[in-house]
Amino acid sequence: MSKVDLKKLIEEVKDPWDPIDIVRINHTSLRMAKIDGAYRWHSHKNEDELFIVLKGTVFIDTEEGAVELNEMESYLVKRGIRHRSRSEEPAWVLLIEPTMTKTRGEEE
Repeated sequence: MSKVDLKKLIEEVKDPWDPIDIVRINHTSLRMAKIDGAYRWHSHKNEDELFIVLKGTVFIDTEEGAVELNEMESYLVKRGIRHRSRSEEPAWVLLIEPTMTKTRGEEE
């Protein structure tokens, strides 16, 4: 494996809501995604999802309320929790989740 330059990847990930796999560790993926606006409400039936903000500000909305995440902050969405991510300006996050996770959520 070669060195991963996260700053360079931020410049390369241009399409919102289309995560790219950076590396796989056993059955877990480290992914990067661009967030721009609001994604649709969804859940992951069997998988937890960890958001780590690299650049910008991201909100994670759940039915209990919203959490604001700034750069270098993270939030764990537990399996089965309806949520959506959103941003007022473009932002980039790392996602840590099982490789089998449907990155766009389960159909509701």
